[in-house]
Amino acid sequence: MQADQAKKKCVMEYLRVLKPGGLLLTHDVLLKEAKESIRQELSQAIHVNVGPLTQDGWEQVMIESGYCDVKVLTGEMTLMKLSGMIYDEGWLGTLKICVNACKKENRKQFSTMYKMFAKNKQKLGFIAMASYKSSKR
Repeated sequence: MQADQAKKKCVMEYLRVLKPGGLLLTHDVLLKEAKESIRQELSQAIHVNVGPLTQDGWEQVMIESGYCDVKVLTGEMTLMKLSGMIYDEGWLGTLKICVNACKKENRKQFSTMYKMFAKNKQKLGFIAMASYKSSKR
């Protein structure tokens, strides 16, 4: 998750280093509807200025940056769900996350993040994209 300008800078740098015809695979948090209030709440919860985009917003960033044949997959956000953590991190990784979340110095932050994602679970998702650099560049 990056702010809008940083996001564009990243995808431009990826394009610069990709070989012609190269494939970029990337993923991020997806806003299911463009609402500034959700972006602000997410930024406050994770203490980072972030700019999650809608599917249309992401496709626009990729095409304007010079990518072609952008393919998109979207789905449910499982970042703060036990099943999602086990899938992403494995049992041991999930156990480490839970142990760290229970530490006194982390408990409040983890709780804030958990509540924010639970409250907005219908408004947030994931987006995964496969985009190609033109073979002519």
